[in-house]
Amino acid sequence: MTPFQRILGTAFDDLPAPVRALHGLTTSAHTAGLADIRAAANPGAWLLCKVAGLPKPGHGVPVSVSFHPDGRGREVWNRRFAGRRYASTMEAGRRRDGGLLIEHFGPFDLLFRLEATQDRLAWSLAGWRLLGIPLPAWSRPTIECSESGNGTRFLFDIDVAFPLVGPVVHYRGWLAPSPSADCTDQS
Repeated sequence: MTPFQRILGTAFDDLPAPVRALHGLTTSAHTAGLADIRAAANPGAWLLCKVAGLPKPGHGVPVSVSFHPDGRGREVWNRRFAGRRYASTMEAGRRRDGGLLIEHFGPFDLLFRLEATQDRLAWSLAGWRLLGIPLPAWSRPTIECSESGNGTRFLFDIDVAFPLVGPVVHYRGWLAPSPSADCTDQS
């Protein structure tokens, strides 16, 4: 069972077909598509994007994402936006985590609340940790993500802002199955 199936239960079946397909994987899959990316020009936002490897601004930016289920309920996601690569691991939180999705991103754990409807899957950041230590709510970024479908395309829309820094990056686009993607390195 995938992290998304575990967290959403029967609501998983209500998701659009392309969202169910990518979040119900039992074997590795590769996708490719395009994105439009806006990033704030302030120095704090630029530094956050650079350090985290988040996408650079652009229109029609080539995107590839590889999904690798590990067979133990976790998934490794390798993303590439026009040559800028970043990876994370997804897993369903334990009972103490309140049924949230945990994205392990470098030394950070991002805890997301998921909400499924027939039209989309929404992610909202509910907490975060550094090296396993909970960080205060006032320091938490705002990360809102929406996933939906259009035919066989998987649509995504992700908006990130940080306290004191403000908006950092907002990217939206689409992915479709691809025989191979240029982000298969699982390091």
